[in-house]
Amino acid sequence: MAARYRVVELIVAVCVVVISVASLFVAVYQGRVMDRTLAASVMPIMDYSSGNFSEMHQDSRIELDVRNNGLGPAQVHYLAMSYQGEPSTSLARLMADCCAPEGMSQDERQTYVGQILSGGHTNLITEIVGGRVFAPQQRIVFFAMPRPANPEALAVWEAFDNARYDLELEMCYCSVLEDCWIARFPQQSRIAVDQCEPPTGSL
Repeated sequence: MAARYRVVELIVAVCVVVISVASLFVAVYQGRVMDRTLAASVMPIMDYSSGNFSEMHQDSRIELDVRNNGLGPAQVHYLAMSYQGEPSTSLARLMADCCAPEGMSQDERQTYVGQILSGGHTNLITEIVGGRVFAPQQRIVFFAMPRPANPEALAVWEAFDNARYDLELEMCYCSVLEDCWIARFPQQSRIAVDQCEPPTGSL
């Protein structure tokens, strides 16, 4: 009889251990599922687009914008741009690289575009993106240039309208849970990173 009791006690003990291990496994699995669910519920998805007609203003204007298409807020740490593979330290430098008449030196190109932008020939509206928090579905136009009437300014506008297809953007942003991603356009790629380290010349 004593041996039978010991067998029963051993079976009960084994069952208790198995149930405990199974409960622990279920708890860990549920914890991971909850963490993933929480992360998904606050995940931001930053996107970029450009166009040459404003629905809001109902006029021809070049607009570059970024939007948070995700479910949670996004802390954008930086936005970096390049044209034909060359990084641009500012939007004015970008326009000098892409849109000044051929045959000019770099200094001449910057001076030429600078005179057009500051001479009242066109309106140029810019916004800072890096360091801003985007609410879900929030859109910011960080570059806007209405179509000008001045012939020289119009030539720059048309050149930039063509050049915007050759722009490449890199943007790093984080969620409220400090999950971070680097998004690249027009590749439409997004990779997870530990943190955002702004490159030189980010906007």
